[in-house]
Amino acid sequence: MRKLILFDIDGTLIRTGGAGVRAMTRAFEETCGVSDALERVEVAGRTDRLIMTDALALMGKALDDELLERFRGRYCAYLREELVQLSGPVPGVSDAFGAKGALPGVRALLDHLEQERRDDIDLALLTGNFRVSAEIKLAHYDLWRYFPWGAFADDAIERPDLLPVAINRYQALTSRSIDPSNVIIVGDTPHDVTCAQRGGAKVVAVATGNFDRAALSQCEPDVVFEDLRDMSAFLTLIDQWS
Repeated sequence: MRKLILFDIDGTLIRTGGAGVRAMTRAFEETCGVSDALERVEVAGRTDRLIMTDALALMGKALDDELLERFRGRYCAYLREELVQLSGPVPGVSDAFGAKGALPGVRALLDHLEQERRDDIDLALLTGNFRVSAEIKLAHYDLWRYFPWGAFADDAIERPDLLPVAINRYQALTSRSIDPSNVIIVGDTPHDVTCAQRGGAKVVAVATGNFDRAALSQCEPDVVFEDLRDMSAFLTLIDQWS
């Protein structure tokens, strides 16, 4: 049975040492004149458009196409700067995985899937990032090349709405239909779990982001891994699901 694996980015594939939040904060300051726009806004696991909408609401503003275009342009420019400038340890950031880069097991798993070229598995992204910012982040760590397409914040405001987008895009690109039960979302937040559950997909939660194993388990995902280092366990699980 053919399967589609959809990977989240931040906290699942990579960590950027806070580069995204800093870039977004700078973009808000330039476009809206507010220096602390994200202080009262939940960020982890949410789409960039929803983050923008909530931040603007606190300013008494609404998101329109013109502001979205200006903000996205400034955010992506600052994101490139932040990633380039990010070298050495990040002040105030210390954890078992390090402050930035590909997370444990990610590169080996993606290399394996690429080298094996399994005809029963397709890879793509399902992420709250804009498409351009997703490419900037993953290309910086040489991971963009593994993903031929994805569903992004440009496609929907709410994360659960990205799964139907991904399924429709898969069908348009491959001329193959796929049942949601054969789609697997890999993510690090309760929002990833909810996205899969609402859409009838399976979900692998990984405790490499801001939520530990206990917190993720409360959301009742199909499985929780500490990280993606156990490639054999991950692939065995995928093969068992039908």
